[in-house]
Amino acid sequence: MHVIFANHHQQHQPRLEFASGQATDHQEVPARLDRILTALATTDWTVNPVTAQPPAQWLGQIHEADYLRYLADSQSLPDGEVVYPSVWPFQANQLTTNRFALAGQFCFDMFTPIDRNTYSAAIDSARCAWEAAELVRQGQQQVVYSLGRPPGHHAEPGKAGGYCYLNNCAVAAQHLSQFGRVATLDVDFHHGNGTQHIFYTRPDVLTVSIHADPNWKFPYFSGAETEVGAGRGTGFNLNFCLGEGTTDQQYDQVLTSALDRIAEFRPDYLVVSFGADTHVSDPIGGFQLSTEYFTHMAHQIASLELPSVIVQEGGYNTDKLGTNVVAFLHGFNT
Repeated sequence: MHVIFANHHQQHQPRLEFASGQATDHQEVPARLDRILTALATTDWTVNPVTAQPPAQWLGQIHEADYLRYLADSQSLPDGEVVYPSVWPFQANQLTTNRFALAGQFCFDMFTPIDRNTYSAAIDSARCAWEAAELVRQGQQQVVYSLGRPPGHHAEPGKAGGYCYLNNCAVAAQHLSQFGRVATLDVDFHHGNGTQHIFYTRPDVLTVSIHADPNWKFPYFSGAETEVGAGRGTGFNLNFCLGEGTTDQQYDQVLTSALDRIAEFRPDYLVVSFGADTHVSDPIGGFQLSTEYFTHMAHQIASLELPSVIVQEGGYNTDKLGTNVVAFLHGFNT
């Protein structure tokens, strides 16, 4: 197993998130990546910091220009200032420059604050995914694990949200799509709304997601099984919605259906958004998956025998996160 990790991720240290009007400790913390690195150190896998410098316009292929400018401009925020949205657009106004308005225009929740260090950390995380995809594209590696934070699959073309700023999975998929057909498989607990919307009208990128029913869990406004793509992309988006308490056996039945659709698509590359927040112990999840099942899950995915990029998404029990990630990666490595 070859691993690329974001070595500047600790610059991004959100302290609080707001839910139902209440401030709580932020779940997406530096300890997540650090615990995974500690667990990886017990293996004999190659673990390297990201070094790639992607070409111009690599982010502009999946994110809107005004949103990218907003993120880049956040680097000029005063030290210690943290921006949360407090008002959201009720109609279009592309002329506004008010910082309170822009915070709501470019972020859809109060879980995803921005400070002067957020952009550089998000860029580093996205670079991991691009480098992993390039190694796979070159044929240097059959499987590469992209270990970055913040995560990415909730990042929309023009909005941050769900702890995500730049869509790492979409970065990898877009890069690989220039060289063949790509399938993405999202096995995070939450629906990857950003990944779905970025590729929703495209027939060359199949997006498949297994996640908590959005009527029950975040992101609420996307992830229904009726969302199948649009235009030329109709039929190339597939969602599987699962309920509270989903077990290993129940999940495995759905995974089989998801993998059958991917095999039918006959992709040249696979990008997996892996979230360990499906584990029974996760504080913001609700499934009952075991650590042992993660190995089995990965083994099933690996049976497709596709050049693959694994992108780290969620997983918020930091005590178990490293063990769960290594268990999953072992399934690809056997």
